[in-house]
Amino acid sequence: MPRDLSGALLAEPDLLIGRDELAFRIRDHLRGGARVVTLTGTAGVGKTTLALHTAWWMRHNHPDLVVRWVRMTSLSPDTGPDQVDRAVQDALDSPDYGDRPPWEAITDYLRTPDRTTLLVLDNCEHIVLQASEFVASLLAAVPKQVTVLATSREPLGCVGEHVEYVPPLPFPREQDSLDGRWPALEMFAARADALGHPLSAAERVIAAELVRSVDGLPLAIAIDAARLRYESLAEIRASRVIDSRQPVRRRYPGLDDVGGRANRFLVPDGLRQSYTGSYRRLDQVERRVMDRLGVFSGGFDLPTAGQVCSDEELDPDQVIQAVKALVDRSLVMADTRGGVHRYRLLQPVRMFALEKIEDSSAERALRRRHLQHFVGMAARYGTIWFSPEETTILEDARWQLGNFEAAMLYGHTEPDLAADALAIAIHISRLRGWFYWGKLGEGKEWLLKGLAATAHLGAAHPIRIVATAMASWIALCQGRIDEAQRLRDLYLEAQRRMDEHGPDGGEDNPFTAAVNPAVLFVDGAHRMLVPRQDGSYDMGCIDILMRAAKDSTAIGDQGGWAMCTLFAGLAAAFHLTDEPGRVVTLTREYLTACEEAGGHWAITWARIAHAMSLAWHADPRQAEALVQDTVLDQRDVDDSWGITWLAYIRFWVGAGLLQRHRGEQSDSARGSQPLKLTAVELGRAWGAAESLRTRVNVRLEGLGPFLRAQQRAEAIVRAIAGPEIESAVAAGRELDHRQAIMLGIPQEPEGFAVRWQGLPPELKRVATLAAQKRTNKEIGTKVHLSPRTIEDKMAATLRLLGLRNRKELVDLRVTIENMTG
Repeated sequence: MPRDLSGALLAEPDLLIGRDELAFRIRDHLRGGARVVTLTGTAGVGKTTLALHTAWWMRHNHPDLVVRWVRMTSLSPDTGPDQVDRAVQDALDSPDYGDRPPWEAITDYLRTPDRTTLLVLDNCEHIVLQASEFVASLLAAVPKQVTVLATSREPLGCVGEHVEYVPPLPFPREQDSLDGRWPALEMFAARADALGHPLSAAERVIAAELVRSVDGLPLAIAIDAARLRYESLAEIRASRVIDSRQPVRRRYPGLDDVGGRANRFLVPDGLRQSYTGSYRRLDQVERRVMDRLGVFSGGFDLPTAGQVCSDEELDPDQVIQAVKALVDRSLVMADTRGGVHRYRLLQPVRMFALEKIEDSSAERALRRRHLQHFVGMAARYGTIWFSPEETTILEDARWQLGNFEAAMLYGHTEPDLAADALAIAIHISRLRGWFYWGKLGEGKEWLLKGLAATAHLGAAHPIRIVATAMASWIALCQGRIDEAQRLRDLYLEAQRRMDEHGPDGGEDNPFTAAVNPAVLFVDGAHRMLVPRQDGSYDMGCIDILMRAAKDSTAIGDQGGWAMCTLFAGLAAAFHLTDEPGRVVTLTREYLTACEEAGGHWAITWARIAHAMSLAWHADPRQAEALVQDTVLDQRDVDDSWGITWLAYIRFWVGAGLLQRHRGEQSDSARGSQPLKLTAVELGRAWGAAESLRTRVNVRLEGLGPFLRAQQRAEAIVRAIAGPEIESAVAAGRELDHRQAIMLGIPQEPEGFAVRWQGLPPELKRVATLAAQKRTNKEIGTKVHLSPRTIEDKMAATLRLLGLRNRKELVDLRVTIENMTG
């Protein structure tokens, strides 16, 4: 199901009124060893805000605690256990490049030694049974290392669950004095004061009526207070129906209902009245936009809202201005972290908006516009890999994945839109998103679902051939050779039919030109990775991949050219043992092309290929230095797939150097102590690589050349280290994720931290940028100084830090980044 992928916490709440005692009780439960704490209460009562406050408090006071936030809002009421598992896996940021069930990835992550996790499951009321089953199973599977904090309108019903009911804020009744402490009134006054509207004594009387009319619900109070930007308190009161003669429960039945499954999807009447009051004060354009924003899953930006919510009667500029007005009225939430403006609806507001959509005959047209917009966005994104914008776009696409998934799901329900849904999965594959996010299984699943939904188009339809080839490619990378072969047979047969009889659906399909390069690439990769029956590899794979690169260039697909050329270089490094000069030239030229294109992620992979060619065909020491630099870049890109292979290459390069040193020694020196110590240390690198591979579920045994290279390196190291190798490998396996990544990276010299603290702030800034391998010109641009001045300051910086050159500064990059935060 569509979901928000981020497990990071939202911004820390800046206003928590009337909840001190409750907040303390919740923290006391968590600190006292409670395994699951559930905050219950009606919609809009502040359960999420209280959970967020608690999560931030735990993070501040327990720095070693991992806190992950799981947004359950976009899971449907009929969702299955696998969808719940995937939502949690996404939030844990636990990449998986195989096809093990998400549940296994979750439990493996949470069982990591020396790690404790607070898992916050927000908005569980519509999937309370599924959430309850998940939590019960999780606590049984991971007995000690995880605690769950949940929000729901009713308890989950787990054994050992601590339930805290979150009531509305206390508010003054008609007969009560306003001089007392009334948190609901305090909250309204604080919101008004933040808007530059401090309440007078007379206005406090009106505000008391308003908070009473919404029964002290914090979200309703915030929405009412936001109207002060445009209306007076008297006008807000006049727009509301406030019948104080009826008891609160009669006016708003179900308001205090914590259970009541029949009511759990409804917006409470007190909150609905607040929404309705604000909704009625919107102009016609703002109402239309409000109705339509519920179509977004996870969030949206202003250009996207402008395109999706506009039509022949409403232009994009009007939509954008309306969204800004809705932010002012607290009906739309804005998130500006990282300098990027993104927007979302709170779940109760989205439910209110969806009711309006479902009542509208325009719902189908709206969902079609949503689908078409995200088809176009995915197509643009698919062309950006292998460019300076690639990592930015990959992160943006990660944030938009909930909308991409919602669009694909809707497309699968409409036969005439199924091809568009499949196109989204293809374009995300072209962006290499499934690899970057660690979601190969999900990427393959979306491609296969799209193929099933487009069966009516015919097997020889170009879009289906391309999708089948891409699904086969992902299966190859997962080491699923049987599945990859089955899909390969399908796309080769479909291409043969297309060549003989023409494509199903006609010649004008935009994917027709992409068929040949896609099929050639996957076919070449298959020949590179899968041995023939006699154990040998098809050396024709290099020529096939180079033909695929040429065909990709012919259709303007530079990302396709890059992937084909990369794998041609890898194939040469693995298989072309009798032409070392050609291998090194091929990977060096590819690295140069990547550097000229400016694609950060592409550059790191080009370095991986070049390091392998240097290690086996030229200079292992140069390969070692290149790997070390690339580890830091891959860590910055956050590519778990690349980091895993780098760990193995680091081991292979070390084994190659060890073998060279062994060959250079005399027979009498064979098995000398220095060589043995080096071999034992390489055993830790071997174990660290296995630790990383296990974490991301890469199946080495299904990737022939990689397995062969590993076995060769193991034999070298084992022969020199002897029996001690087993304990060294075991020690490497015990390293945590960060330790495994940074194994072998130079550590800070003695006294460096003290010297760094004594460095003037300006020189710290220069040193930090230089450690990132910035040039003097680039540094000067950042700090507004000339390159010549930067050179002088660099000399002073190195002298004060006790370093000989900039290379030593670059080696200390991680240390510097840790000290500068």
